[in-house]
Amino acid sequence: MNRARLGLAAAAVGIAAALGAGYAADGPAGLIDAAAVAAAGVLVVARGTVRGEKPGPVRAKDLLRYRDRTPAVSAADFPAYRKIASDVEWAQLSQRHYEHAMRPLLTRLAVTLGRAEAVAADLAGAERLADIDGPGVDLATLNRITARLEEP
Repeated sequence: MNRARLGLAAAAVGIAAALGAGYAADGPAGLIDAAAVAAAGVLVVARGTVRGEKPGPVRAKDLLRYRDRTPAVSAADFPAYRKIASDVEWAQLSQRHYEHAMRPLLTRLAVTLGRAEAVAADLAGAERLADIDGPGVDLATLNRITARLEEP
């Protein structure tokens, strides 16, 4: 008998012993647990014995596609751009961030532009959520406020 067949026979006997011990220990539930452990063991051993080259990076094509893109606004042109963009993203995820960061920013911006009436309904809390720790406002609301501020 060659080594491969001997190893296969030993593995089969070992798995059968593990399944038998699981059934003896806890009945059908033990058999299922032992089968799960044996299956995981077989997968680990199979993965360890398979030879192959190292897998390449998953997102290599995506990185090359966006490499040449430049942002529409640079930090040198508009120093507060990064903070405002970050606040807009967080306002969609967190009602707390909308209330404490984005809403005051929009209020100051509306007053500075002389358009406080353009965003009064949204800023007054018509669409505010009761749960301060819940999700933030949706993108449509932020777009609507921005569009009202940008109107001539």
